Amino acid sequence: MAQPVLHRPHAAPAAPSLPEEALPCFGALLQASGLGLAFLDRELRFRFISNAIVALSGLPGPAYEGRTPGEIWPALSSALGPLLQRALSGETVVGARVSGPLGSTPTVRHFRVSVLPASSGGLRTGVGLTLEDETERVEQELALRESEQRLRGLVAVSCDGYFLHEAGVVLEASRSLASLLGVTPEEMVGQPMVRWIAPESRETVQLAISRQVESPYELTGMRSDGKRLFLEVLGRAVEYSGRTVRMTAVWDIGARKAAEEAAARADTFREQLLGVVGHDLRSPLYAIQLSVGAMERAGGLNETQSRQVAHVAAGARRMERMIHELLDFTRARLAGGLPVRPTPLALDKLLERTVEQFQVSHPTRLIVSKVEGDARGSWDESRLGQLLDNLVGNAVQHSPEDTPIQVKLVGAMEGLTLTVHNDGPPVPLEERATLFEPFKRGKRATGDGLGLGLYIARQIVVAHGGRISVESGVGLGTRFIVWLPRHAPGA
Repeated sequence: MAQPVLHRPHAAPAAPSLPEEALPCFGALLQASGLGLAFLDRELRFRFISNAIVALSGLPGPAYEGRTPGEIWPALSSALGPLLQRALSGETVVGARVSGPLGSTPTVRHFRVSVLPASSGGLRTGVGLTLEDETERVEQELALRESEQRLRGLVAVSCDGYFLHEAGVVLEASRSLASLLGVTPEEMVGQPMVRWIAPESRETVQLAISRQVESPYELTGMRSDGKRLFLEVLGRAVEYSGRTVRMTAVWDIGARKAAEEAAARADTFREQLLGVVGHDLRSPLYAIQLSVGAMERAGGLNETQSRQVAHVAAGARRMERMIHELLDFTRARLAGGLPVRPTPLALDKLLERTVEQFQVSHPTRLIVSKVEGDARGSWDESRLGQLLDNLVGNAVQHSPEDTPIQVKLVGAMEGLTLTVHNDGPPVPLEERATLFEPFKRGKRATGDGLGLGLYIARQIVVAHGGRISVESGVGLGTRFIVWLPRHAPGA
């Protein structure tokens, strides 16, 4: 290591108060690597430098001899020169910050500088200079500050605003949050945060703070104009200026609350509709059906009366089917699907009964059924009967009188495939995407029904863990394809 410059016209004796045995320790202290020491004369020329300065500057010791800081450290002269002049005038400068390249090294370094006036016999002899390299610490502070800025930016884009508080007093607030509350960030700093919390939520907030709650919770905020806001907040402990404070992220959930209230109103309406349909309409309809049945059994009606009674009975059956469809639609929407109760079932027998019923009610139509493989499994019999009724009825409704309807059931190891085919006109391409949606009746639909049959058919299939699709084209007719697992979920 280079030796320090001791450029002196004559050697000064050691102070009488410094024991001779302490000189080696004092010399070692002067040459310690952690602190750069230098002495400059009245002309501010270097007369002594420590090894630490030699190492920091990258210049050899002799390069300093008789030269000024402006000559040897030109990048620091503008900041260091005034400090040296103040010391020459008798002022002690402690802890000044100076930054720039030192000597031959191009790297910008950060120093804490102290300059002390030196006197002998009442005369100013020069100044003592200490340089403490703080580059690592300053760079860490800069990196931390940049990290804090990135964190604040991240918080700003991930929520609607944030603020820091200590014991309920706002220390810092984002501009977005202040805008949400109708104030400026400067107006929030130093104010109690309860100023922007509605009275009904203040106890909740105080309890959350006292318990150091670190999970999101909802509260009602208050703008400067008195308007209430629905907010969700999340608090965390963070370090701020050397102490622990609370940082709280804020989300405006007003739109979500409005949507939830609208959904709640819709659910209430559906429940009311279910009650009306399930009781208030079914009771009088049941009375009509009983009366019509009694009139048909009693006989004695002329041809015109018999025809009118038959029309009333058919209308009552259509109303009953619509009511059942509305009930199923409401159940599916409220419960997230239709409930099923699987029991052992031979699906081929159920298909046979369904086809026979349609042949009786539509004697002019040809309905052909075919079964291949094992048709046994576990399904909800009433629901699959409803599925078959909907699909076969749809085929009867949308195909010419003189064309057959083909129903085929094929059993395989993993499940069964049901197909219902008719030779009616193809389903328009624009209608296929919404064919299974509720109240979508299509251009070919008649006035009979609510457009819920295929929607309910899909709900039944999905409830059994299956799937349903449709194929339709010119010259091919329309084919509904249903696949069901051999055992429905819950069997």
